Amino acid sequence: MVLFQRFLLLPIPLIFAAQSSFTTTYSRTLVDYLSDDPDYTSLITLLQRARLIPTLNRLNGSTFFAPTNNAIERNGLWNSVVSDPSFTLNDNIQEQLRQQLFYHLLNYSLPNVPEAPNPLELKTLHFPRSPLEPPSREPPPSPPWMPIPGGALGGAPQRLRVATRAEGAWVGVDAFGNDGVEIVKGKIDAGNGVLLGIDSVLEPPPDLAHLIAQHQLVSYFNKILTSEIVSLLNSTSQLTLFLPVDDAFNNLHEIERLYLESEFATADLLRIVNSHAVVHKKVRWSDTFDPSGKLKTIDGSVLDIIVTPEKTKVSSAELVRPDIYASNGVLHLVSDLLVDLELTPEKYLLALNCSSFVSLIHSANLTGLVNDTQAKRTILAPQDDVLKLFGDDDIPEKGSEGLKKMLQYHFLPGHWTSKKLEDGMLLETELIEDGLDGGRQVLSIGVTSGDKKKEDKTFKFGGVSVIGERVVNNTLIYFISRPLTPPSDVLGTILPLQDSSLFLASAFSAAVADKLNLTARTSVFVPHNSAFQRLGQLVSAHLLAPSSKKDLASVLLHHTLDTVEYSRSFQNGSRTFATLEGSDVQLEYNKNGSIFVGASGGWAGMKAELFPRDILTRTGVVHEVSDILIPRTVDITVGKLIKAADATTMATLVTKAGMDWVLNGTTPPSDSIWAGQGFDNVGWTLLCPKDTAFESYNLTELYADSERLRNLVSQHLIPTPRGTVDAVDTIINNNRPLVLDDSATYTTLRSPASAYGDIIFRKTDTGDYIVGIKGARGSDGDSDWARVVGWGRSTTGGGTGGVIQIDQPLDPYYPSWWIEYGGPLIVGVGGIVLICLFFYGVRAFWRRDFTQPTYEPSEVSAAEQIKSFIAGGFGGAAAVLVGHPFDLTKTRLQTAPAGVYTGAIDVVKKTVAKDGIMGMYRGMLPPLLGVTPIFAVSFWAYDASKQLILAWTPNRTSDVLSIPELATAGFLSAVPTTLLTAPVERAKVLLQVQGQGGSEQKYKGVFDVMRHLYKEGGLKSIFRGSGATLARDGPGSAAYFAAYEITKKALTPPGQSPSQLNLSAIILAGGTAGVAMWAVAIPPDVLKSRLQSAPTGTYSGLIDCARKTIAQDGVGALWKGFGPAMGRAFPANAATFLGVEASKRRKGAAKATKPPTARRLSASEIARNLTHFEIWSSHQKCEQVSFSSDIPEVFEQSIQELFDFSSRPKVPAVWLEDGSPEFKSLSNLVPQDFLSFLQEIHDKNPKLFGEVADADVQAILSKMIIVHSAWRRLNIMKQSKEKYSEADYAANVYNVLRSPAIRGSTLRVQCSISLPQPLVTANVSPETTRILGAKAASPDAVVMIPSATIRALSLSKDSPYQVLKRHPNVVKTGNVSKSSSFRFQSTPLVVPPETPAFQFVSSVWEDKKPVHTMLEDAYRQNRMSTAAAARHLHCHQVKAPVIGLVWASGTVRAHVDWCGTPSEGGKSLVVYSAPYRIESIAGDGADIFHEWQLDRAADIAEVFFLIENIDRWTMNGFRNLVLKGVDDLVESVVKKKEDYVPWKRVGDLPSSSAPAKENANISASTASSTQPSPPRPVKARVRNHR
Repeated sequence: MVLFQRFLLLPIPLIFAAQSSFTTTYSRTLVDYLSDDPDYTSLITLLQRARLIPTLNRLNGSTFFAPTNNAIERNGLWNSVVSDPSFTLNDNIQEQLRQQLFYHLLNYSLPNVPEAPNPLELKTLHFPRSPLEPPSREPPPSPPWMPIPGGALGGAPQRLRVATRAEGAWVGVDAFGNDGVEIVKGKIDAGNGVLLGIDSVLEPPPDLAHLIAQHQLVSYFNKILTSEIVSLLNSTSQLTLFLPVDDAFNNLHEIERLYLESEFATADLLRIVNSHAVVHKKVRWSDTFDPSGKLKTIDGSVLDIIVTPEKTKVSSAELVRPDIYASNGVLHLVSDLLVDLELTPEKYLLALNCSSFVSLIHSANLTGLVNDTQAKRTILAPQDDVLKLFGDDDIPEKGSEGLKKMLQYHFLPGHWTSKKLEDGMLLETELIEDGLDGGRQVLSIGVTSGDKKKEDKTFKFGGVSVIGERVVNNTLIYFISRPLTPPSDVLGTILPLQDSSLFLASAFSAAVADKLNLTARTSVFVPHNSAFQRLGQLVSAHLLAPSSKKDLASVLLHHTLDTVEYSRSFQNGSRTFATLEGSDVQLEYNKNGSIFVGASGGWAGMKAELFPRDILTRTGVVHEVSDILIPRTVDITVGKLIKAADATTMATLVTKAGMDWVLNGTTPPSDSIWAGQGFDNVGWTLLCPKDTAFESYNLTELYADSERLRNLVSQHLIPTPRGTVDAVDTIINNNRPLVLDDSATYTTLRSPASAYGDIIFRKTDTGDYIVGIKGARGSDGDSDWARVVGWGRSTTGGGTGGVIQIDQPLDPYYPSWWIEYGGPLIVGVGGIVLICLFFYGVRAFWRRDFTQPTYEPSEVSAAEQIKSFIAGGFGGAAAVLVGHPFDLTKTRLQTAPAGVYTGAIDVVKKTVAKDGIMGMYRGMLPPLLGVTPIFAVSFWAYDASKQLILAWTPNRTSDVLSIPELATAGFLSAVPTTLLTAPVERAKVLLQVQGQGGSEQKYKGVFDVMRHLYKEGGLKSIFRGSGATLARDGPGSAAYFAAYEITKKALTPPGQSPSQLNLSAIILAGGTAGVAMWAVAIPPDVLKSRLQSAPTGTYSGLIDCARKTIAQDGVGALWKGFGPAMGRAFPANAATFLGVEASKRRKGAAKATKPPTARRLSASEIARNLTHFEIWSSHQKCEQVSFSSDIPEVFEQSIQELFDFSSRPKVPAVWLEDGSPEFKSLSNLVPQDFLSFLQEIHDKNPKLFGEVADADVQAILSKMIIVHSAWRRLNIMKQSKEKYSEADYAANVYNVLRSPAIRGSTLRVQCSISLPQPLVTANVSPETTRILGAKAASPDAVVMIPSATIRALSLSKDSPYQVLKRHPNVVKTGNVSKSSSFRFQSTPLVVPPETPAFQFVSSVWEDKKPVHTMLEDAYRQNRMSTAAAARHLHCHQVKAPVIGLVWASGTVRAHVDWCGTPSEGGKSLVVYSAPYRIESIAGDGADIFHEWQLDRAADIAEVFFLIENIDRWTMNGFRNLVLKGVDDLVESVVKKKEDYVPWKRVGDLPSSSAPAKENANISASTASSTQPSPPRPVKARVRNHR
């Protein structure tokens, strides 16, 4: 058995060779061998049943693949025939069995078999053909039965493949040698053929339909096969089918596959098959392909066949698997479809469950919209389940025009993907609308984002939700939740809008409904219902009245544009649109996104807010507006409003009073008593009582009394200048004839004749309004007020005025005489008394002597400021007297309406002609009364501002202010002045403008003006225009004082002071200053004059005034009155400064006769004057000694360590060793000039470099980077052409260097040190007292012991501080009230610490001040501070020095100060100061100081290390000396009962009237010495005298 298996595994050629050796010499047939072999008994039975025994015997050279018994047993049909003798086949000629056996037979001997994947193709004796239906009962042909050629393969036999793989041979394999039946029995060469045993029955290939169903690579095509295609594949012979594999269909869009799988794709599937099938007289197996051949398919298309060794191409596809045999042809599998599917949008819709929608499209003959594959469209399609929800009544009838329009509304040109859709978009549809003049109807888009993700968006088309979307090629399909309905007509669209019902009703009432519905291409602005209410009750009542339909129609049509304007067109700035009414509306787009639409008529400022809604209609679009718009063709007069108010009685009263022109909105007739009184450009507001309010009146009597009638009507008429009514720029208040604010006051036509003609409005707690006569105090109060029940605004008279309906008339008020005149009389008398008291006080102050001694600092004294105040008052009076006529001319030009005056000369002529020459001085009293305090405050504030600027700039180089600083002082002077100027200007302007243009003389004088203003609006009314006054006087005063100082400086001869200028120069300078001021002050002055002269409510503020002035009169209006202002500017301001300077000089002459004041000098003034410093130092017993020989031994070592920079290395030397790792690392970290900086230090002082511990390297690098930064900044500043102050050096260099070096101790900046009590106080003259009276010095910085490190000295009750504070010997030395108690003595600072404790200063630093002319000045001032610190240490028995550093222009000096006695045991105290000097460097002629030049690298490094040494010494050596000294003090006071000697001043210095000898040279001046201050000679002292 093993041998047989091995035999079977041999290759086929070897089997053939082996068997040839066993061939017998006698002839035997295949049947003989089959009969002899027990494995073929079943096969013999089958051959007998099929009548094929004779056939096998007659065949010569054939090959028979014989199934073994096991193979037949596994085959159902064959096994049934063998096992059941009674089994009969359906056909009597055993056709099926015979054909299957023929499929195992070859009519030739099998050649050598190739190996897979190139199998050998064999032709069998099987000729497939359709079975006979029904089976024939005719006898079979005479034996032997042989295969009959022909059949479904065009006469060709069926094929079979054989191949070898692994160690066996296989038959029935595919084109790649796979699958098949294994040959299990070796080759037997019979006499008439070859016999090969196989282990399974070979099934003949089925027809193409069954073959497709069996093949996995075409499972999708099998899925979509229809019965028609199956029939085609079964019934067609000679069929060559190129079928795409599943991947080809998977590459299609999912919707295309979905369509192919639907019931609607039968025709397209058949077209696919026909375009892939070839029917020829011969089957086209792959071996029959020409290298470049063409095959014609069933549908007539041509397939291009290109055969190459690598692959075979079939048109655009690649042959994937060739030659899959079928009973009626062959199947070739290709990679792609060979035909364009040409799927239309209609087919997509069908596949996507939109068949009902497609059916409607067909009924409306709109198939062109769904069959165009080239055009890009977006389809909004309701699916079948959606349409089922709608009945026949919900959808227009099939085929109707309505259905056609509805369906067109579902199609959008273009590809509108969800990424392109934005909320509020309007997209054109395929609906062509007649109402749009043949334009496309649009569809609104709604987009909302989810709460969590921006990508989570929902979409709506025309308000209909999208429930899904699909994109296929050029077609985008959105599934919608219900069908879309095209927009209807305008009124039908408005009907569902509940908030627009009044507009809808008005349209039908005014008979404009058809016009709105039928007019093509319109945009309708629909107002809300509340808009009719905000229009005003009376205006609404008028428009809705039956008699006003024409006006109502015009109003409605004014809301309708004659173009279609969607919301996007409103975002292009301001535009004008025509309306159906005939006039235009103006649209204004604001930056905040709001849109306002202005009417062509109505009242001033009539506008409404537009809310773009894009509510679509058949003829255009509808938007919403907040308010009603009235066109210019509609005149709403006062008479119409009275009629709407049902107030005919009031109309009769107005007519009988001769004021019927008010009802019509016209100007007074020329023969009227009201003509020529300035009412031509005035609108009127009528307070209108109802008819029922006059029931108690005797109208007949009233009509007969013309004066009473006129007064009554005048009390109800409020004149309102055009364009000045509505100061409130809000729509909700725009409908009111007047601004009905609480306490709003208005003048009536009766106001000029009566102080009680004004009316005032009040707002009640319920929000209602009442109106009454202002100031009325009658017993019958009910007749003085009425309730406001409604209002309406007229459109005539420039759109100002209207009717305010009240519930009762306002009877004119006639007060008693004491009420009318009592108040003004008291105010006038009181004003005169106050003015007299003011000038009496001025006279008394002027004569006062201010020469008493004072110890105030050097700033300008209060007396000097008061004198500046008085001088300014005299100057102001002169200015008013000279300049008032010019000012009156200017004001009248600025405030008069256009055309009243032709120019300044015309103003003068008309004023003089009407009022005489005194008319030019009208309104002079307010400025004359106010000018003294105004100009006084102005000049006082100017001087105070200059001092303030000097205080703000302590580091300045000069006391002389620059021009910008002078201008700043001038601007600041205007701030307090405005508090006085504003009310004075208000009264002056009102007095100046009254009477111009024929208007009435309303005010009788300044007090009458103030009384009226206070009654009108209180202090707010009096101070109206304060902001505008400051806007005028701020820049004006800046130019005013700056120009004055510049001119004075220019006119001052060389070598003289501006104070020596003669009066003619002062006049020129003052006049120039006035011209400069008014050159910049005219525009704000124009606005101020208009603000202060206009009626209440005309302007809301300065900006509103500017806007309305420019809009009404142009930009040139801001320069009205420029000529008179310039004409007044020079003489008036020349007089001003002449008065100021003359008064100052007069006082100066008087002052020259007085002795100089005994003001004490400051420390800075003492230091600047060598003589003063010598006097101070001699009384303080300060002496300058040698550093090299006079330092006391007790702290000589400490001083040496402080100034020794080379005792230990400060910088690692390896940083400069080229090639070292440290050098390389440093080179990569720092700039190149840093290494050069270190090298320069090394060259000058190499001892600073050496070995440094690794732990200190990082800290040293940080320090040297800081030093390098300061050094670099200093060099940049010195090389710059820009001039730097000492403050710049301190900020950019000194502080950069100083602060980082102080690590442990406390660095205090800008603190004051108390100067000590003089040690020599006998016979001190008053002049010396001025010098010794200095109490404090202010060094730039001090170094102190941190309070935390010496807290033990004062913390507990037994601490030294507390013990000394309580001790009687200490208590008696001072008191708290004079700042001389122990708490003040325990610290060198002026201000003691909050918690009582000791404070000790180890070092004092002084920067050169701007007032210092040289470095010695700074040194002297620093010595005063160090002397105080040394005295403080000595007082507390601390034997320690104080280190002083002087910084100036990049140079540093040092000195050491201490207290000592000239000899041992001596009691005379001396304060020594030793300038630091290096003897090895300095020669005999060298300076006494060693100077570190900070622009030198080595010097700035040494200074840094010096500060570090001071910091370290303060925390160690100095602190130890302090602790020891305080303990010694406690012992001497407490135990030894010695006295405590305070070092600070206890009381005032004693002085004598005769000057002391040493003070003989003291000058009364505080000016600095103009000569350099030579240093005092150094006194060499013997060490035992310390």
